Amino acid sequence: MSNPDGLEGVLAPILTPFANTLLPHIPLFVGLARHLMEQGLGLAPFGTTSEGNSLGVSEKVTLLDALAEAGLEMGRMMPGTGCCALTDSVALTAHAVRLGCGGVLMLPPFYYKNPSEDGLFAAFAETIERVGDARLRLYLYHFPQQSQIPISHALIERLRNAYPETVVGIKDSSGDLANMVEMCRRFPGFKVFAGTERLILPVMQAGGAGC
Repeated sequence: MSNPDGLEGVLAPILTPFANTLLPHIPLFVGLARHLMEQGLGLAPFGTTSEGNSLGVSEKVTLLDALAEAGLEMGRMMPGTGCCALTDSVALTAHAVRLGCGGVLMLPPFYYKNPSEDGLFAAFAETIERVGDARLRLYLYHFPQQSQIPISHALIERLRNAYPETVVGIKDSSGDLANMVEMCRRFPGFKVFAGTERLILPVMQAGGAGC
C-alpha cells in the first residue's frame, strides 16, 4: 500500500449514498469523497457510518475502483474490510492493497459470540497470511457495542508481536477514553484512532493518531 505511515488526523467515515434501485450511487459517492478530501480529510469508507455491512463485497470493490479511477489519493483511505466470512475479508483486503489504500480497518468476525482469544488471533492471522502482501497495513476495529466482540490488549500484543509491520493501529469506537489512552501508553508507535471527533484532542495528546 502506498504511504503506509501517512494515515493520521481525521478520516471521514463517508456516507454511502444509494439510488432508488437500492444500489450504491457511484457518482454521488465519488463526488462526496472528492469534496471531503479537498477539505484535507482522509476517508474511512465501509465502516459503521458507511453501512459497510449492508454492502456486498462486489459493491465495495466497485466503489473502491470508482475512487481509484477518479484519481483520488488512495493512500489517504482506510476502508473497512472485515467480514464474517474469511474469504470475503481476504478478497476485499487484497483488493484494497492492490489499489494502494493506506490501510484497512478490520472488524473481528462478529456473528458467533464469545470467541476465544486464540480464535480471534487465528482469524486475523489467517487473513494476513492469505493476503500475503508486505504492503498491507491493518488497523483493528474495536466497537464492542456493535460487534459484541471486544479486542483485548492481550490480543493486540500477540498480533503486534507476530506481525509488527502489518498490524499497525486500531480504531476504538467504544467511547472509552481510558482504554484509548492506555493503548497509547502501552503500545508505543501503535496508531490509535478515536471513533469520534469528541475524543480526538485527548487521544492525540496521549500520543494517538486521530479519529
